[in-house]
Amino acid sequence: MSKDEVYFSEQLELAQLGKGSDHMDSTTGLAFAEYGLTKGFGVQIMEGYGIGDSKGKHGTYHQILGVDENGEDWADHKDPIRALDLVRVKLGYARKENLEMRYKFWMCL
Repeated sequence: MSKDEVYFSEQLELAQLGKGSDHMDSTTGLAFAEYGLTKGFGVQIMEGYGIGDSKGKHGTYHQILGVDENGEDWADHKDPIRALDLVRVKLGYARKENLEMRYKFWMCL
């Protein structure tokens, strides 16, 4: 197992618990969400916060996956691929607006 696989495996265990994963930058967070999908997991909840100059400049749509429009929440569809697509959209919004964010994940089967 590579160093990343060991880290993601440990984070996947945490992401199934109440506290969630460790905080990750967007690149690591996306790779982690993609790793979870390979194990059959979907992102149920994602929370984010801005750091540095981005602190306080982000909107709820940047920071929380799990309080989205009807049909987009995990509870509405329980589809890991659809959840990953929404993660990509949220990370894309932050990147497009030049926000530096850290993210925490909760995943389930």
